[in-house]
Amino acid sequence: MSMNFFELLVRVETDVWNAVEHELLRSDRVGLGTLMALQTVHRHDGAVRVQDVSDALSITVGAASKFIDRLERDGLAVRRPNPDDRRSSLVALTRSGEDARASAEQVAQQVIAELLGEESGIEMLSEALTRIGARAVAARSAVLA
Repeated sequence: MSMNFFELLVRVETDVWNAVEHELLRSDRVGLGTLMALQTVHRHDGAVRVQDVSDALSITVGAASKFIDRLERDGLAVRRPNPDDRRSSLVALTRSGEDARASAEQVAQQVIAELLGEESGIEMLSEALTRIGARAVAARSAVLA
C-alpha cells in the first residue's frame, strides 16, 4: 500500500507540475520553478536569505544561490547586504519580479483550479500531505545531524 501511494503521489505531482508548467510557458510567463522561487521571496517581504529559499524549495543552498543568481540576471530580484549578518545577503523582488510573480500565479491558480474541479477532501488531503512533509523534513534533518 505505501509504495502504491508513493508512486501515485509522484506521478500525480509530475502530471500537475507539467500541466501548470505547460500553461505558464504557453502564456509567455515564467516557469513553475521560477514562480515558486518568486513566491518564496514575496512571502518573506524582501527579507529572504538564500538559506530560506533552500529550505522552502527543498533544494541545496548551492542550487538556491544559483537560482537567485538567475533571478538577478533576469532582473526579477536583487540582493542587498544583510544588516544582521555580514556573511549573507537578503533578496527582494524587483518590480518586474513582482509583476512576473503575480501574473504567473494567476495562470497557475487557474490551471490548478481546473485540475481540482469539484474534488472533495482536498483540505483533508492537504493537511495529511503537510504532516507527511513535516515528518520527511524531520527524518532528513535527523540523518544530517
